Amino acid sequence: MNYFELFSLPAVFSVDKTRLSQTYRDLQKQYHPDKFAMQDDRTRLQAMQKSTEINDAFQTLKDSCLRAQYLLKLNGLDIELEQRTLQDTGFLMQQMEWREKIADFTADDEDQIEDFDKEISALVNGLETEIETALETEQLEQTANLVRKLKFMLKLQVEIELLEEKLFD
Repeated sequence: MNYFELFSLPAVFSVDKTRLSQTYRDLQKQYHPDKFAMQDDRTRLQAMQKSTEINDAFQTLKDSCLRAQYLLKLNGLDIELEQRTLQDTGFLMQQMEWREKIADFTADDEDQIEDFDKEISALVNGLETEIETALETEQLEQTANLVRKLKFMLKLQVEIELLEEKLFD
């Protein structure tokens, strides 16, 4: 049973996050290991394994990047542990420029940092839309390249968050 089936969701990129969360809570109630504490070892182990599977599935499906990678894997293209690098030199140069911009921000640049964060968030949303379209049209290599870009962009968002914590907390 794949993660989408476990959560009774269609295997598509766009998921109903409210339904995902509710199903997660329902499954956790049903399979939580504490409910099986008085059972035999085998039953407790099975409950623990099922609970772990539910947690893994939830973490994968709620995260757009992990969800896209999982959909690629279901379609026969596993990029999770790949060592392949992104070949888009223009995108890589843009990444370097953005990282330099982050490095140059100071505590006096709060408004510029906020604007930059919004710009990056909009680009992430755009990539997610492109990923959805590429998956719908079964363009797996294109999807894989978009996911690689999304990974870079999500790391960039983390760097912005860390910068804000460093400068403003």
